[in-house]
Amino acid sequence: MYAVAIPFYGRLADLHGARRFFLFGQAVFAIGSLLCAIAPSFQLLLVARVIQASGGAAVPGLGIALAARAFPPHQRGTVLGTVTSVLGVAAAVGPTLGGVMADRFGWHAVFALGILAGFILPASWLLLPRDSGRDGDRLDFWGGLFLAGAISGGLLALTEGSRAGWSTPRPLIAAAFGVAGLVALVVRQRTAESPFIPRELLGNRRYVALVAASFGASTAMMGTLIGMPLLLATVNGHTPTEVGLALLPNAAIFALLGVLVGRLVDRAGALRPVRIGLIIMILAAIGLSWGAGSSIWTMAAILSLLGLGSSLVNTPLGTAVSLVVPPRLLASGQSMNTMLFFLGGSLGATAATAIVGARVGALDAVNPLHTGAAIGFSDAFLLSVLPLVIALALSGAIPGPQPRPGGPQGRPDSTPEPSATSPEPTESRTRRTSAEAVGAGRD
Repeated sequence: MYAVAIPFYGRLADLHGARRFFLFGQAVFAIGSLLCAIAPSFQLLLVARVIQASGGAAVPGLGIALAARAFPPHQRGTVLGTVTSVLGVAAAVGPTLGGVMADRFGWHAVFALGILAGFILPASWLLLPRDSGRDGDRLDFWGGLFLAGAISGGLLALTEGSRAGWSTPRPLIAAAFGVAGLVALVVRQRTAESPFIPRELLGNRRYVALVAASFGASTAMMGTLIGMPLLLATVNGHTPTEVGLALLPNAAIFALLGVLVGRLVDRAGALRPVRIGLIIMILAAIGLSWGAGSSIWTMAAILSLLGLGSSLVNTPLGTAVSLVVPPRLLASGQSMNTMLFFLGGSLGATAATAIVGARVGALDAVNPLHTGAAIGFSDAFLLSVLPLVIALALSGAIPGPQPRPGGPQGRPDSTPEPSATSPEPTESRTRRTSAEAVGAGRD
């Protein structure tokens, strides 16, 4: 539901403003959380989770878009780094607190925490910057519906294929549904006057490369974050509270480094942090594959190294995406990037669990450095190296540092120079042409 709803929110925000949809999503998330907390059965819990996700999907893409729109390009690294730090605090507190509450009060209590989103709704109403969309374009509902079909069919095929086997009817039907949605989306993109995915985004090679790199990094990171609790619970035999404590250092690194990495991006650009971070993540993935099944604190230490690399990747990549997208398409661009981030996470989680299941009973791991139990987990962690290598190859699309007002470039404002990937607005082009004409008249 997250992956389906995120691009809808982004497109609606570009057309009608992001603030109202962020507030709407926050309210729906709180209602869904309440329904989850009181759900008496799995079926009703599943319905409540769909409602919860349909609201929560507004927060990631639109939150970043609102933050990016509120500040000039040369400050976006610090702004998005601050957002990353807050997410890091939440990720540090969430698993630990959730484990303790699940142990003491049952799983219903964990969902009750989401109700707090409703209590801070008045603060969001007062503090979020007001914005408006643009007239002329309409939401391409059919294109969005086809995109939803492609996403849901693909995810369902992956999930059912790993759970029940690829020869069973469900994954085959889901895969056919996903392919049909994808074909219909491609046709719609070519024929619609104003397609659901703006053509300007698809024609922006830098943007496409950056969101693909984000997809790869997410695939590796989420596959590991899903595989690690399973490993510690099933192989090492630890409780939910102990598992939450083992994940705590990884999330704490996000919280501590977010702002620092953001400031580094504003000063020196995003390319170097991303490449260093991806290399660290590759080394950490190899280390997790080697140490799978060892002591909980050994695994927590290696996972912290992965968190260090990821903190050097996520904020710079998100900042780079905001710089290569025209301001009028910022919500759509960020939402598509967030959608692919979640899809990458879903793919990574599904691939990790599928490999673990397929390698039950195996005698030797693919990684020659690994010995002992947890062979399936070792192979799953090793596979995460592949998307990281692809992301590293795509990192050359990252733009350089943005000029500051009154900096050595001598430019009086913080607006970046137009490029082939970010067309110059008509208003600015008109002013520039008029100024050139006046200068020519003087000459």
